[in-house]
Amino acid sequence: MHEMSEPNTVGRRPPRIFLSYASEDKDVARKITDRLRHNGVQIWFDEYELQTGDSIRNRIQDAIAASDYLVVLLSPNSVRAHWLQSELNSAFSRELTSRDIAILPVLIADCEIPSTLAGRIYLDLRKNFDQGIEWFTQRMSITPDIDFSRLDARSFENLIVEILECQGFSEIQREHSMADKRYDIRASYISTDPFGAEKEEIWIVEVKFYRNARADLNAIHQMVSYIERLPGHYKGLIITNGQLTSAARDWLASAENEHRIEVRIVDGTELKRLLLNNPQLVHRYFHIDTKP
Repeated sequence: MHEMSEPNTVGRRPPRIFLSYASEDKDVARKITDRLRHNGVQIWFDEYELQTGDSIRNRIQDAIAASDYLVVLLSPNSVRAHWLQSELNSAFSRELTSRDIAILPVLIADCEIPSTLAGRIYLDLRKNFDQGIEWFTQRMSITPDIDFSRLDARSFENLIVEILECQGFSEIQREHSMADKRYDIRASYISTDPFGAEKEEIWIVEVKFYRNARADLNAIHQMVSYIERLPGHYKGLIITNGQLTSAARDWLASAENEHRIEVRIVDGTELKRLLLNNPQLVHRYFHIDTKP
């Protein structure tokens, strides 16, 4: 477990949201926008924000760049639109260069979720719109309080252990040693294949707590080298409050392919998304009042 560099604190302010939707879904988008604004959430909605003479493309790019969350309304109308992939690619690029934009899919009609969003936590408004918006508003209200600078290295590691438990990991051992190497956490996870058979996976976890926004590439090099030398099949996991550059992720993808190993990275942006789904942890570790 490591703690590095100088503090990078962020003042408390309402989260800024960019809403992406198909024109055919504008009525639903307007309803969502009005409800969120009524509850104090800052949201960019083109019907309200675009002015005569504005460059639509430039205004949208600027709005995404200035946002904390990109909320994507998913419906048959949006998933077949070319602009959706374009906006997602732009947002992912910014994520990978430490722009710290979290992408939150919102399902408003039955449709196939795009592969770029597969595996992300999404909000389902198809059955109970009012209840879904209330859930979403509550989660948005706690985002300003997820400030990792309030933690120290030990409390950050305690938080990670609880997140792993919430994600279904078990047999979590801290400060474990194997093959003359000491690492932060060893944990098991029961996965299920497409045919229903269960398999135990062993994960080696390194927790990296930084006092600046940029994660250290050395941690990835060390994890790859370590997993490669371990006997049997282990999976590596690095969890950090920092942001990874696109170069770091590209290097990891190449290393995984070359050495036939798996190393997963959860950076600060994804960590915030996980915390949105576990408000009890936000309350416990960031000392704020949240609704249960």
